[in-house]
Amino acid sequence: MHKYLLLILTIFLTAVISQTSFAQNKEDVFIGYTIPDDPNMMFYIQKNINPNTIVYALNLGADGKIDPKKPMEVFWRRYEKENGIKKELGWLEKTFAFDFKVKPVKDKENTYVFSLVAMKGKQLYVTQTKTGKPNVFMKISGQIARLERIYVMVDDSKRIHSVNAMELFGRDYKTGKLIYEKIVKD
Repeated sequence: MHKYLLLILTIFLTAVISQTSFAQNKEDVFIGYTIPDDPNMMFYIQKNINPNTIVYALNLGADGKIDPKKPMEVFWRRYEKENGIKKELGWLEKTFAFDFKVKPVKDKENTYVFSLVAMKGKQLYVTQTKTGKPNVFMKISGQIARLERIYVMVDDSKRIHSVNAMELFGRDYKTGKLIYEKIVKD
């Protein structure tokens, strides 16, 4: 009788522990990754296959406002094997994934709208806070949010990698509450 009770208790505890260990915080995907600290960083993208990070940053003019000639830039922070050095993206990376198209918003000083190659259906807006920090807004799960970071699940089993899903992480612009959306490739 004691053996059966112990067996049932073990099975029950195993089931409870396995359910709770997989009920993790969505932001846990970033554990172990270095958070870039580039000046004027707008947001960044990290992937499941290595710690290298794609950084999007504002370019500022002499007046401290967004440079209208080249409002933003994108580059790598190469943490795997290269100690976080800054590197330009390659042609393939720009053309098919991480590049952007940006233009000024009419009647909104110091505000730009842009879209990323990898997220054609989403528009992002960038401006600056009163203290000059970048502020990127977009709709995440149907709500206007400040975009903070993106996590990409990549299939690297073939020579040319493909994206299986993207997870967007932002904060409600009024409450600061986490807003999350997962976009799965069709």
